[in-house]
Formats: sequence, structure tokens, C-alpha cells
Amino acid sequence: MSLDENEEDYWGSSKVKKKVNIFDDSVTVEAASDLAKFQKSLADDDDDDGIGFGDDPSSSIQSLSISQGQSLPSQTRTSRDTGFKTPSAGPSQPRPRFEPQIAPPQRPLPSHMTHSRSRSDVMVSSMGKMSLAQSPSTPGYKMDSEPDLSTVLGSNEQRQTNRPALSRQEQEIEYLKQKLQQAENAIGTAKLKVEETIKRMIMGQPYALEQYKSKEEKLALLDKAIDTHDGNAIIASVVFMKRTLKDGIFNLELLRRPEAVDQYLAYLKAHYNLNEYSHMLEMLNRAEELAMFKYKQAVTVDDPSAKIQRVKGCLQAHFETTPGLEHDCGLLQQQISLLQRQRPVDVGDEMMEKEGKHIVFNQMPRKASIINMPVITTLYYCCLYHYEDGENLLSSPAGIRKEHQLTEKQFIWTAIKARARLRKWTDIEDMCRTKGFFGTKMRCVIGFDKVAFILNNAGAPQKEVSKYLMLVDDVEKRLELAKKFSCHHAAIETYRAQRDKQGLQMFIQKLKPNSEEWFIANGALQDKTVKWKT
Repeated sequence: MSLDENEEDYWGSSKVKKKVNIFDDSVTVEAASDLAKFQKSLADDDDDDGIGFGDDPSSSIQSLSISQGQSLPSQTRTSRDTGFKTPSAGPSQPRPRFEPQIAPPQRPLPSHMTHSRSRSDVMVSSMGKMSLAQSPSTPGYKMDSEPDLSTVLGSNEQRQTNRPALSRQEQEIEYLKQKLQQAENAIGTAKLKVEETIKRMIMGQPYALEQYKSKEEKLALLDKAIDTHDGNAIIASVVFMKRTLKDGIFNLELLRRPEAVDQYLAYLKAHYNLNEYSHMLEMLNRAEELAMFKYKQAVTVDDPSAKIQRVKGCLQAHFETTPGLEHDCGLLQQQISLLQRQRPVDVGDEMMEKEGKHIVFNQMPRKASIINMPVITTLYYCCLYHYEDGENLLSSPAGIRKEHQLTEKQFIWTAIKARARLRKWTDIEDMCRTKGFFGTKMRCVIGFDKVAFILNNAGAPQKEVSKYLMLVDDVEKRLELAKKFSCHHAAIETYRAQRDKQGLQMFIQKLKPNSEEWFIANGALQDKTVKWKT
């Protein structure tokens, strides 16, 4: 019989197209499993393939054999009459094995039967030696589907390398999740006693306040925290009550516990919950604290106009209506008056400086604005640039002194420093000269030693400094300041007035020979009109 006749006889007598029931007793477990797997995989690809695969497992196997170029497994047909080999019931008979069968040469399929390689073909091709054509019982079979340990470790390392690194924020989230899980595990589901929860709060251990539902339990928690005098425990209990109780009940119970009130106020102020802080002060009837708090909020504004309006509102709403704050009301009124004076003076001086009309601004340029500056700084500024202005002007130093009720010492000290900076010595002398019944005399409320100190720091000539040093009544202090300020003329005149010949001689030894001071000191020492002490 020729090869073509055998092939026709084979395809003609084959019963592979007959559906096989995989649940039949004649089908082995291995055959049923293989048929079910291939039927499922090929049925999924039914829409992608050019040839439709039905429920017939034999047709699926036939297509698989064609795509792989391999022969059909021997268990699909054993003869022309049966599709599967049925094992004997005898106990000594061995289990049937899958034996490879050489398929006859295949004819080329018609054009309408050809189709592209489907996903099922790729899957079957990737299985390699695990196909039905080569079973584990086949000699020379090697299980390539189970890689060795080094292959597995290498693939894991490559997978770890290709995994993108977590960002810092994601790492923090994962860390917090772990901490939360640890805290939940540590707390457990059992309800803890109030004492145990407070102990955990003090020791910094995980705790949960949500387990306390009733009002009595929450109050007991707060009372126990107050007994421990731990601020963190008190704040945690108060905040928990604020979140879980009605406002009326919370305020009523909180007012009964002054220590909790103080801790809660400090907490609100530290966390800048200013509205709640003001509400609590008002509810507690702490009018003075509320007034000062509102004043601090008002003066934080930089804009002069807005600050004036806010301070005025604070004055009318809190200070004028609160008993005991009458003195503070006067201070706020003076601050409002100062702000109203500073703004027009600063704007006018800025324009004059740009235009160059005032010679003082060329000699001493302005370094900063006087807006929001204290009253003493404003007085110093006006003494520096507007010393001769009339009292009716906003920039007048005398007007500032009168309106803000400055003392004579405050005014003289500030004015002397300002005029000394401009080296206006005659203005300083006029401030120290007063009129009396017998004419004018030198008098200074801050002391001539302070005047000499200011002039020396301003770099005044020794003649000007010595003039005020000689007006110091204390001789010892006069000599000390004369030596400190290097005013040799004042020291020589003091030794001469005291007729201290020995002291003058010792002072001459410290002077530079043949200098002006050296000649003056020697001339005073040789003066015959002075009766020196021996």
C-alpha cells in the first residue's frame, strides 16, 4: 500500500471528529485534564483566529498539531474504531502511558483554511517540550518549565532593580501606616480604664480616646488628667471633649475646671486659633485680657491708616467700656494722635528731600521713615530736621512735648543729642541757659556731666566739652571725666582752683613735653597769685 493510500485511509477512518466526554469512565485523568486545558485556551482565542474552534476537543488537538508541525498524541486514537485506549480493570495491569505516534505526511491546507498564527499557537509554542507530543514519560524529556534556583533569584533581582524607587512622601506614608497598625495592635479592641489611658498618654504610648462614648467617661478622663498635672494630657482630653460634646455642655464643664481653662487658652493662643481664643476670653468675662489681645492684633498692621482705624475701634469697643482701663485709654489716644502726626510729616519730608529744598536733608540724609516709630524717636527726628518750627505745626518739637506730656529731662536729653549731631553748639548752650532774678545762668536738668558726655560722643571740640565739665559741682567727678575725655584744660583749671600743686605736678608728667597743654600747666604752676597747698 502506497503512502497516499495510507494517508487517505487514515483520515477517512479517523474518528477524531467525534466529541469525547471527558467525564467518561474510559477517559484517564491525565487525558481529561489535558483536553480541558486546551479546550479552554483555544476557546478564548476563537474570535481572533481565522478558523472557528468549537467544543470538539479533537478538532482543537488537530489544529494544535497542524500549527506545531507535530503528530497527534497517541491517546487521541489507538485504532480505527476507538478514540482512547481504555485501561484494564485488573490490579496488576500498569497505568496507560502517552506514547508518541508518527503522523502521516500532511497535505497543504486549502487557501480558505489558512489563518494567521493566533495567540493560542504562540502559547502552545512557548510551552516547548510540555506539549502533548512530548510528555514527561517520553525518553529524553527534560522539564524546562521548572527553572533552577539561580534563574529564579536572578529574575527576582532584576524585578527589584526595575521597580521604581518610592518617593520620600510615599515612604513617610508607608511608615505612618505601619505606626498606625502597630498602635492599633498595641491598643487592641478591649476598652481600657481611664487611669490606664492617662498613663499611656503621659508615657507617650499609643492610646485611643474614641472608646469613651458617654459624657461621664469623658469628664472622668479630664478630671484624671487634671489630677496628674500633665499639660499634654489635659489638652488632649479637652480637645477630645470639644470635638465630641455640644458647645453648651463643653463650655459649662470647662468653666468648672480653671486649670483646664488655662491650658486650653494657652493651646488656642499657641495654635493661632484667635477667634476661639477671643470667644473664650469673652465667655470667661476676662475683659482686660480681651482688650489687650485686641490691641495687639490692631497694632500688627503696617499700613498707618488701617492701624489708626483699628486702634480707634479697639479703644471704643474694649477700653472705654471696661472699668479700670481709663489710664490705658489716654495712652491709646496719644498713640492715635502720634500716628496722625507722623504720616503727613514723613510724606512732606520725603518730597522736600527729593526736591533738595532743605539744606539739612543734604547734610544729614534720612535713613528711615518715622511712621510707627515711638514718640521719643519722633521727637529726635523733629529736633534734627524741624527744630525751629512753630508749636502750631505738626513737626514742632515743642508741640510734640506738649501734646504727649513729655518731661523736661526727656525733651532736653533728646534735643541735645539731635543738635550735637548737627554740631549746633549754640543751640545746646541756649537750652542750658535759664533766666533768673539776677540775670541768666547755666542750668541743666540732666546734669552738666551728661551734657559733656553727649558732646564728647558727638565729637565736639575739647573747648566745648571743657566748658560744661567746669560746671560740674563735684570736683572728683570733674577730674575723673576730664581725664577720661582728655580735656586737659579742664583738669589744669581744676587743680589750680583746688590749689593742688602736687597733683598738678603729677599731671604735668603725663603730658607730652612742649605741647600746648604742657606749657599751660607749667604756666599755672608758676603763677604767683595762687597760694598752693604744701
